[in-house]
Amino acid sequence: MKEYFCKKEYKYIYLSSLCYNFANALIETFGTVMLYKNGVSIWMILLIYGLRFGITAFTSPLFITILSRYGIAKCILISNIFSIISSYFMLNSNNLYRNIVIFIFAMGLMGISNPSSDALSSRYVNTNHRGKFNSLLNVTKVIGIALASSLVAWGVLSNTNLILFTIISIFFLLHYIFTKKIDYKYENKTKVFKESLRYIIKSKSKYKFIYALRANHIIERLLAPLYLYIILADFKTFSMIIICSLIIQIITIIIIGKYTDKNIYKTNNLVTLIKAAITSVYLFTKSKIAISINKTISDNFEKMYETSIQTSIQNIIKESLEDSNLLSTIGQVCLCIAEFVVFLILSLLSLIIKEKIFYVVFSLSIISTIVINISTKKQLKCNN
Repeated sequence: MKEYFCKKEYKYIYLSSLCYNFANALIETFGTVMLYKNGVSIWMILLIYGLRFGITAFTSPLFITILSRYGIAKCILISNIFSIISSYFMLNSNNLYRNIVIFIFAMGLMGISNPSSDALSSRYVNTNHRGKFNSLLNVTKVIGIALASSLVAWGVLSNTNLILFTIISIFFLLHYIFTKKIDYKYENKTKVFKESLRYIIKSKSKYKFIYALRANHIIERLLAPLYLYIILADFKTFSMIIICSLIIQIITIIIIGKYTDKNIYKTNNLVTLIKAAITSVYLFTKSKIAISINKTISDNFEKMYETSIQTSIQNIIKESLEDSNLLSTIGQVCLCIAEFVVFLILSLLSLIIKEKIFYVVFSLSIISTIVINISTKKQLKCNN
């Protein structure tokens, strides 16, 4: 196991991941809940996130432009500045509607660094143990989110927003500092935005399709906490369930990374079946206890699923003849365009069906889980 800790690049990737996920927990884990708690309607929340990802789709190609001129650390610094702005507006409920345009733009511009995770992995991580690396990386994510969730719950319940905002800002800056230790520049001789659009329109690779389908998983991950909060109608109980759920995840993540490296196809089949089954539970029960337990189980297998599928995607990038930095960016553009379209459709639909919109979200996630497994398997076989 020491090869996953002793390599300098791995250490700084783990540390930067821990800091980022600690800082980002307010936006990622509590984002939709905080907006709803502060009086924003469900359809407006969906619209806000849709517009956010629409902006991110157009700003993601800036990743390579900044990477080639200033390095990957500067991408993260710029993105994190906007993350800090987003955190401020999320905590400042009194001015939420008045500053909603700034809030949407700030959230959208956070996406400049979205391709950085896949880009760093493709540059520094050996393919033959990428699964174990992603397991340990996800462990750092869980630890960061679990610690931050406790802090956020305390901050919100005790109304100490200034202290909470200060700590969040410090960890966003630490994320940049640790990434700076493994900074690199990329020689870019192409017009990235034009090249990205060309690849998206003309390429027959299933890679872009896989990334677009993952939009439904991201949407589920953002809205499942809100669904749980609405069912429970109690922020303290909601926070306790989220924190307990996160702590349990560490065990399952370590196990799945080992088996992913041994047989990625069987592992993907297994996690696909489990994820689809768990998500389907949301469709058939309204019991507070059942939904709380299912959210905990879902979070556990979400990280297992993420470890397995992310390893497959990174292997596709690594083994492709295309430039890995460009592919990472294209993947994020496809993802954000899909999120933009789906969020807008969901926003309009929620005006008609109200809270039943969650059933649509969960159904789309189940379909995407199955199709992604089939598409990933075909793409890996094509590359080999």
